[in-house]
Amino acid sequence: MSVVTNSKIFVSLESLSESLQDSIKCIIEKTKYKKYDIAIKIFDTHGNNFLGKIYEIDITGETAESEKNTYIFVKQQIHLENFKLLSIKDMYPKEVFIYKDLSKIFNYLQDEANVPQEDRYKIAKAYEETDDNAIILENLSKKGFRTYEKLENVSIKYAQLAVTEMAKFHALNFVVEQKLPEYHSNKIKILKNVIVFDEEWKGMIRNICAHVASLYDNDVKKRIENFSSTMIEKLPKYLNEKYSGRCTLNHGDFKKNNLLVRMQDKEVVEIVPVDYQMINYGTPIKDFLYFIFTSTDREFRKKHLKDLKELYFETLSRFLLYFDMGVETVYPRKEFENVYTEWLDFGLMMTLGASFLIFTSDTGIKLGEVALSELPLCPDKKYDYLFRGLIDDFIEWGYL
Repeated sequence: MSVVTNSKIFVSLESLSESLQDSIKCIIEKTKYKKYDIAIKIFDTHGNNFLGKIYEIDITGETAESEKNTYIFVKQQIHLENFKLLSIKDMYPKEVFIYKDLSKIFNYLQDEANVPQEDRYKIAKAYEETDDNAIILENLSKKGFRTYEKLENVSIKYAQLAVTEMAKFHALNFVVEQKLPEYHSNKIKILKNVIVFDEEWKGMIRNICAHVASLYDNDVKKRIENFSSTMIEKLPKYLNEKYSGRCTLNHGDFKKNNLLVRMQDKEVVEIVPVDYQMINYGTPIKDFLYFIFTSTDREFRKKHLKDLKELYFETLSRFLLYFDMGVETVYPRKEFENVYTEWLDFGLMMTLGASFLIFTSDTGIKLGEVALSELPLCPDKKYDYLFRGLIDDFIEWGYL
């Protein structure tokens, strides 16, 4: 039985899977509650977390010592048999690896280097009951964190904090490579792209490019239509072929609805990245480009792109100094600039490829029920200005 309140569905503990019930009961037992109440809410994220059921579980009660509250966030894996875009079987173990394994390495290295608490890279606390079927985390919304909506404009402060956290994430992986080389080789260097570049994906890309081309009525229309062939050939190479330059662990899906934000006086003061299911090993510029083009518009990029790129490299350099590592040894500025120029169109390709999720309204269609090539693109003009801004940037820079 369930009750719907404000688009949230309240469910009973008994309605959860047996394994998730056991995990929650184990957390209650470890916390040593003498008595407690439990409230479980399931959320419809309108496609933002299409690979998982999302729960908030609030446990309130008493231990022998005092009153106690435990606030839990759960993402439980959904098995989509017919969804072929992503290798789902590889995605949940990756996220478990981050929360239960690599986060401990990061904390140890930052402790050892005496990195101040306010400057540390932060990963949400995971419960030991986390496994390949359910990610169980501290619910940071109870501490004032939230995510941005698809069309919510980002401030320069938001973008600066996001790029700063990204640079710290990459820096820590360079540190792991130097200080724990065997761990790096066995656990990080093996992490590969999870996007499946099959015929359905090709059909989806052609449809996306056709929609974007329809926004123009001049020679640009033809260029965009032709670009679909370039993208189908080039993007798999970007993500699958071994890159010979400097590599590190990438978040893989670093966009605004995967960043938890805490506000103060209507401005962002703290960011915690989440959703590590698409982590992969490769050039770090991929995360930067994906964030910039999925999370900002053309006007914002005109004002701030150059400064944000500079901030990324400055933060990488500064953070590595905590570990007595020089950026020119780890990731020389010349290589960074060369890769940025060579890979800039990766930002265009990845943003177009993900646009059926990030630039479109919720259609109510469940992924896996229709072929990727048949997914509808919402023609709403409020999204089309983002497409046009993306295309206009790359025309101006000579990539289209």
